Amino acid sequence: MNSNLKKGLFLVTLFGAISVPGEKAEAADEDASAMPGVGIEEVLNDCYAADGQIDVESYLVPTEKGEYLDMAFANVDSDTFLFIRSEPTKESEWLGKLYPDYAAKIIGPVGEWTKVQSGTVTGYVCTKYITIGNSAEQKAQELIQNASVEVANEPEYAFSYAESREEEEERLRQEAEAAAAAEEERLAAEQAANASLGQQIVDYACQFIGNPYVWGGTSLTNGADCSGFVQTVYAQFGISLPRTTWDQESSGTGISYEEAMPGDLILYEGHVGIYIGDGQIVNAINPSKGIGILSATCMNIKTVRRVL
Repeated sequence: MNSNLKKGLFLVTLFGAISVPGEKAEAADEDASAMPGVGIEEVLNDCYAADGQIDVESYLVPTEKGEYLDMAFANVDSDTFLFIRSEPTKESEWLGKLYPDYAAKIIGPVGEWTKVQSGTVTGYVCTKYITIGNSAEQKAQELIQNASVEVANEPEYAFSYAESREEEEERLRQEAEAAAAAEEERLAAEQAANASLGQQIVDYACQFIGNPYVWGGTSLTNGADCSGFVQTVYAQFGISLPRTTWDQESSGTGISYEEAMPGDLILYEGHVGIYIGDGQIVNAINPSKGIGILSATCMNIKTVRRVL
């Protein structure tokens, strides 16, 4: 409505409001018969003519709206979220998610469902799961006060906004890639460490080549059998292995011969040796040959075990 027209209507209302009822009103009517007629058109004309001179705003009661009263915050448990849906029904497609205390702007009437906009997502949320009104205003102020100094001049950055379905899919893809890369890096580092330790074990075991084979022995210098030799070598590196070949067959993790690295155990029927690489093992062979090196495939391989 034209501001001048508003002023005119205000003055007419004001004029009527200050008239006194009863006898005074009748007297006023009588006086009016001797006065020039004052109708609504003349009042409006006076308003137009006096534009800029009548400060109507000074008569109005000022109204004030909180800066964040049009905001909503997800009021859900810490381990849950609130769907933003395409339609105001729980059967409709979900477009995004509001996590606890995530913010949204109310852009439609508040009923059982409320239309909101948050981040790149616009849709409907179930009203009983959001904080609105004065409570939302208080929540906004709390978040701003608890935010870092950097958001002092840009308080909207104190709020977190909805994650769209597409954004979630991309985030999950990136997280999966990052997890896979981290696992690959961990395995590579573990393999490198094992390879280094395995080579140390091989270097240590090979020092005893030429020493005697003794059935039931565990001495690397005075004599050991095949499983005693392996057990004592690994013990020097803090790795505990069973005493017999049969028990050593279940130690560690089974791998294929193609995967064997220096330091792995190669087990046969009733015999065991330490893989040293290049298709060879160091082992306590027999009483005539003592501790020495053999081809890893000189006998049928029963299992290969990684105990590092």
